[in-house]
Amino acid sequence: MMGEKTNIDKAASVGNYLSLYFGQNQGVRLGESTVVSRKAHARMPEKRIKGQIKILLNRDAGKTYLDYVDADQIVHIDVYHKPGEIDPRDTARAIFYAIDNYFLEKNPQLQYAEDERFRIVTDYANKIFVTTNGGKGTVYDLFQGIMRPFIEGEEGFDHVHILARLNREEYYMVYIIAEAVEEVVLQSEVKLAKVRNIIHGNQKQAEESFAGYIKLPWKKFKGQNARQLPAKENVNQLILKLAEKFGGVDEIEEFLDSYSTNIFKRKGIDQQKKKWGDIEHYVEQLEELGLLKDTVMGKVLTRKGINLKDFVMNHKCELETEIRRNMRRVPSGGTSRFRKMGKAEKKSSQVEFTNRNKTQNNPEKNWSGDLAVPETIVQAKKNSFLRGDPRLRIKREDLHYYDKKTYIPIDVCLLIDASGSMAGDKRQAACYLAEHLLLTGKEKVAVVTFQERSSKVVVPFTRNERQLRKGLSTINPAGLTPLADGIMTALDLIKNTRVRNPLLVLITDGIPNAPLWTLDAKMDGLEAAARIAHSKVRFICIGVESNRYYLEKVAEKAEGVLYLVDDLNKENLINIVKAEKKAMLAAKSSPA
Repeated sequence: MMGEKTNIDKAASVGNYLSLYFGQNQGVRLGESTVVSRKAHARMPEKRIKGQIKILLNRDAGKTYLDYVDADQIVHIDVYHKPGEIDPRDTARAIFYAIDNYFLEKNPQLQYAEDERFRIVTDYANKIFVTTNGGKGTVYDLFQGIMRPFIEGEEGFDHVHILARLNREEYYMVYIIAEAVEEVVLQSEVKLAKVRNIIHGNQKQAEESFAGYIKLPWKKFKGQNARQLPAKENVNQLILKLAEKFGGVDEIEEFLDSYSTNIFKRKGIDQQKKKWGDIEHYVEQLEELGLLKDTVMGKVLTRKGINLKDFVMNHKCELETEIRRNMRRVPSGGTSRFRKMGKAEKKSSQVEFTNRNKTQNNPEKNWSGDLAVPETIVQAKKNSFLRGDPRLRIKREDLHYYDKKTYIPIDVCLLIDASGSMAGDKRQAACYLAEHLLLTGKEKVAVVTFQERSSKVVVPFTRNERQLRKGLSTINPAGLTPLADGIMTALDLIKNTRVRNPLLVLITDGIPNAPLWTLDAKMDGLEAAARIAHSKVRFICIGVESNRYYLEKVAEKAEGVLYLVDDLNKENLINIVKAEKKAMLAAKSSPA
């Protein structure tokens, strides 16, 4: 009919509608049963107001449900229904086919390009997570029958809970998803539940408290140790907890110095956030423990706080040992999510060495290895006795040789984006990766940063932990993103250093905006990436989904691999580098 709105028109209208309200930090109701926002939702008690949903403005959906670091990446869609089980696989299939039909309606030519259409649809299917009271998973996994069980108490017991990673230009997709889900609910012979009203407000979040494992009050010692000091076991727990946030003992000391009465040691709030991210909660906790107090100078260390700082300085060695032990483990608490694109074809060279724990005795083989003298004499003695020889005689069949063992060393160079957007938690995650690699491997680690309009070698290839930490402590994110300069500095470092199977790891959350050779920063970045391919250095890029298309080109030019992540957190970074090193070890290799 003339004048009737198509699905494309309706979707576009909803997309514009959502952009307006999301920009004002608000959620909306679509139809009678669907609530959409970028925040977490809470169903109000039925006794108070039936059918009322609260949009929790201080709880970002991505951070709340998926442990994201950055806010406003996830669109949260809830389709409410009456009691009844909804099959998540049916829901996923409906969403998948709805997206497919939308793009086919939008561009009829795609019916002749099935591969391209499938790629577009699966790309969205991997970005949409569905939970019902029947199970959960991404649309892509559920479409293939891969489902995780629903756990009692999770979101989705009385509604279909959907998390979609969509940018502003993709908000139209919400209409497609919501319509498909409502249809599935109705086909399941379950009635939709009406949302009569939505309200906006905050929810008091229960932050982790140090008091849960720090025994209070602080212990007082008598006699020789008459001064007031916290009990040692309590302080150790507190220091280890602070180390999870700040890194090592030196950075904890630097943080405590920020609240010294010495004005030359104090750091402003902006400086602290740039280096360590949001620390407000930690400051509040230390105040509650009586370690900080308010003065005319702002917050300063109390006597107990000064004693704590002295404790850190006097017990550096044992505290660092415990921190290293914790750092060797892959951090928990988040969920590792990344997507690999591309394939590196470069071979790794292997090193052969003598394995003195194992010997071989094969007379038919021409051995060129080290002779195992004790084993040879023992074998010759036995055989001489069996042969009836009057004295010890060593023959060819008596010879034992030490076995050979191969090993593929992988030296890692981290090329870290130190622009302003990498401040806080992202910087901490990259630094944590560097320390983890050094503590868990036998190879060298180097760190190169790029920011403003230049780059520098923060840490040359080293096995020295102290040298690494000293270099990492100098990273202060700020300014622009000179990618090309960073790549060239890293390549020069690798070229001028004796390294084995170098792996260049680029960690960035943006795209270049500071040129090197021309006036086009992006083209310079691609040209620099092409030089990686010429250098035969194995390359991986770890970036965020929003910069996918440019980073794909970088990885392609460098003949490397792109890993796309939702967040540049510790767990993602560590698991990606571990996966890549494993791939290098599994690849066919040649002797060095």
